[in-house]
Amino acid sequence: MYNEEYIMNSLELIMPEERFRHSVGVAQTAEKLALKYNADPDKARLAGLLHDVARDFDDNEMLARAKKAELQISEFGFAMPILLHGPIGAIMAGEEFGITDQEILNAIALHTVGSEYMSQLDKILFVADKIEPNRKFKNVDIIRQQVEMDLDLALISCFDESIRYALKIGCLLHPTSIKARNELLRVRGSFRK
Repeated sequence: MYNEEYIMNSLELIMPEERFRHSVGVAQTAEKLALKYNADPDKARLAGLLHDVARDFDDNEMLARAKKAELQISEFGFAMPILLHGPIGAIMAGEEFGITDQEILNAIALHTVGSEYMSQLDKILFVADKIEPNRKFKNVDIIRQQVEMDLDLALISCFDESIRYALKIGCLLHPTSIKARNELLRVRGSFRK
């Protein structure tokens, strides 16, 4: 399918050590979650490896690559270019690593802010990114326990953590994340009326 050894070797060369370790942790976690939640473990592992390939670009590089790729950049992308690393990473995964599977590319693109319409693989990568073994934040163990029982519940908790973090540091809340969270609650019927 894809040359995973080449991808691993390339990422190890271009990523800072900590980012590479994180990506390997996400790949392993995504693979386990895929096996648990009936998704393709190979796709999950590849998406995990490549999800942060663009994460270490500075704001100017992020915006330049987004413009070159003719991505539509919202006001949030201009205000917080770091949020563009998902879509840019998906483009890089295709162009530089030969990934043609749209499901993998979509999961990489959506792992930063999510979407109202997330596939199983999208959800798995989003959660794996937050709970991989190297992550340490206040509620990470709670989310790790939740994902053992309910992927969507863990995903809601991941959105909650992202929202709390944005509020804590005083940055903008991306409306796509809010919509994604609200859609999960609506589908589950667990919102308050």
